[in-house]
Amino acid sequence: MSFSSENTAAHHLHTLLSQVQGSGKNTLADGWSFALDAPWDSAEFTKRHAEVVHLMVTTIEQLNALPERARDRTLRYVNSWWHSLVQPQANWTDASRPASTIIKQDMLDHLEATADLIAGNLVGSIAAPRGIDIEGMEQQCREWLDLLRGMEDGEISGPVRDGLISQIEHLIWLIENVELFGGARVASEASRVIGSLAEASATMENANPGTVNRWKKGWLALIAVCVAFNGGVAVVQESIDSGTSIVKEITGVVQDIQGP
Repeated sequence: MSFSSENTAAHHLHTLLSQVQGSGKNTLADGWSFALDAPWDSAEFTKRHAEVVHLMVTTIEQLNALPERARDRTLRYVNSWWHSLVQPQANWTDASRPASTIIKQDMLDHLEATADLIAGNLVGSIAAPRGIDIEGMEQQCREWLDLLRGMEDGEISGPVRDGLISQIEHLIWLIENVELFGGARVASEASRVIGSLAEASATMENANPGTVNRWKKGWLALIAVCVAFNGGVAVVQESIDSGTSIVKEITGVVQDIQGP
């Protein structure tokens, strides 16, 4: 599976809102159910729509990374995008107000233009990844689940372990739904997982050497595949070397904190 630079959160937010608008459904609820491929009153619908809200949050954050004039121009439309997403003044089950009449085309056009600006300015970052190896990222995640589920409470705090498992399972879910929410959402969550694993490593004073070795190797591998995914390149030695340098720096900090 491959992605272009037009893989931002804003692009996928635009696509989903366009699908709701063009769904031909009689209610906004049915339009969203169609776009998200989930029943309106289901837990899965709630989870998926929450991810769409996250696309909106991410888009707003990325506007602040644009050049000043582009940033100021696009920020004027944020409120209209939010209204189209949540429709705070509309009954989602009102058959007299289908999505085609309340999601405006000019709003969609502004959102798509903004998505193109983000892609053009931030391509090759987690905001607009160019990678192809999403299967490799999923494999790394599943290996992390095996490692974490096999660790004893004496090696890592139970709540810390369970929290990491939950995060990684969510990342796998995003990978499985990448066509819906996009590679940028995957890249962002993968970055958060990497940070959580780094933080957790500082608490593993009693882990056995074999576990520590697997942890370090797994962390390096996950960094490498994420670097490759963001930049759209194969997993090369430079990625591994970059990860190794980060590990050394973090290890030095942890040792300073823990003392001799």
